[in-house]
Amino acid sequence: MTLKHFTDADCLALVERSPAAVARHDQAAWMQLFARYSLVEDPVGSAPHINGIFDASSGYRSADRLRRFYGTFIAPNAIQFHVDRDIVCGLHVVRDLTIEITMAPLVVVRVPMHLLYELTIEDDELKIFRLAAHWELRPMLRQQMTAGWRSLKVGNAAAARMVRHQGLAGIAGFMRALHSVGAAGKVQAERFARYFNAGDADALASLFAVPDILIAFPYAGRQLSITDCARLGGELSFSKLLAAGNMVSATVDYNRSGNRIQGVMFFELETQRLRIVAATGYWPSPWNAVEPENC
Repeated sequence: MTLKHFTDADCLALVERSPAAVARHDQAAWMQLFARYSLVEDPVGSAPHINGIFDASSGYRSADRLRRFYGTFIAPNAIQFHVDRDIVCGLHVVRDLTIEITMAPLVVVRVPMHLLYELTIEDDELKIFRLAAHWELRPMLRQQMTAGWRSLKVGNAAAARMVRHQGLAGIAGFMRALHSVGAAGKVQAERFARYFNAGDADALASLFAVPDILIAFPYAGRQLSITDCARLGGELSFSKLLAAGNMVSATVDYNRSGNRIQGVMFFELETQRLRIVAATGYWPSPWNAVEPENC
């Protein structure tokens, strides 16, 4: 059987159907975007919602976990996506954006975010296999609390809704996102940029858990050794660093050979020593003429 070929435009079109369904509160359309077996991490660091496996509440294999996620976090709110850029690399789509959530009149939060959609092909159609939302829970809660007594009312309603849909275990799982690699993890990412810009392979290697790791620079492009990565040259800078669970994501600005590219980079770190165990960049390459293997 020959699999249908899907273009970058096809992948982006599928992803764009998600905020469209969210905006009109179309639960059925939103759920249809996901594969039979799928994973939602929102935010990364909280307990993941795994769909298609046995569900104790329904008593069978179902998408009920996805349905309960929608009922908890999407249905009661008005959500707008303010997208700065999209990057498509193979069947991965990354969105650099801010989400604006209106929880009640005068209770509005703006959440800086990096979204990673890992797509798959199911029954000859594109579907979302994994949605990883990289954002920070603690600053969002602080924003919410600035609304005073209104935020208390919203918080109580959200807690009651979470108990109804997710149970006490669901609340505990969600609150796990309060713990992350935090500021120290962000420092490691900033060191990566500094040592990369200096072309210092030894210093760069000191950041990683193992010396023979391959760096995706970018994803769907070359898998580079630490030494080869340090030899690339150019200037790499990060902004909008977010720590979620054991991950740090960053908006990327990379200047090389007179070309400037922008994208997103993800770092996975050990939670104890904060050594990097995976580094993956996503950006379109202006050097495709000489580097056809890049995104």
